[in-house]
Amino acid sequence: MEFQAFQDNAWYEVELVSNGDILTVKYKNFADEWDEIYHVGRFNTVKEIEDFGARFRRSSVQLQDGECRKVVAGMKVCATHYTDNGEVKFYDATVHEVQKIQHSFKNGEEECYCIFVLVWQHGPSKGTKTFASVASICLIRHMQGLVDQALDSFLKIARERLGIASHNQDSYVQKGPVCEDPGTSSTCQTNSFIDVDAFFEKLRRVRRFRCAARTFEGRLNGQCKK
Repeated sequence: MEFQAFQDNAWYEVELVSNGDILTVKYKNFADEWDEIYHVGRFNTVKEIEDFGARFRRSSVQLQDGECRKVVAGMKVCATHYTDNGEVKFYDATVHEVQKIQHSFKNGEEECYCIFVLVWQHGPSKGTKTFASVASICLIRHMQGLVDQALDSFLKIARERLGIASHNQDSYVQKGPVCEDPGTSSTCQTNSFIDVDAFFEKLRRVRRFRCAARTFEGRLNGQCKK
């Protein structure tokens, strides 16, 4: 599952754990200290609940060389974005144009040379155009229905509690992206307590770079032949 982080609107692989009124977002390959904890009391309107749910989706799938015909102008994709400090993050983009180039075949493997012109929807380059290869493109899985049992349960409780919470003005829960378990002595945390630079530095080190599988090793490790 992917989660669009509040810090930068980039997409990250996560696992979810629901415990009644609490939803824990666990970033894959990270220690528990990087978990983000959300309480149903953070929502003031139904729209806030729906917007929060929209930050989760099934993991995008790497576009393979022989599948580039699936990408057409106007569709939304998830693509790799290189920041000025060398980080690789994943943002949504709209395909503005696909420049078709004849593929080649080497050792029985098809290689795509097409150029994809993208318009970024989020991130530091939002609204600008850039060129990308097949290695940078991931297909978003637009599927209806249940995305994750834990998320579905949490959002259902949030909707049910919204009417009651609106009359409980002295609730211990403050609105914010990261909240501690209300059973502890701590109250709600805000992002100001998180070392954001360290967080994304850690993401950069451990996150695999998803790209087209051009070799057997690539299919195993999700990395391109260098």
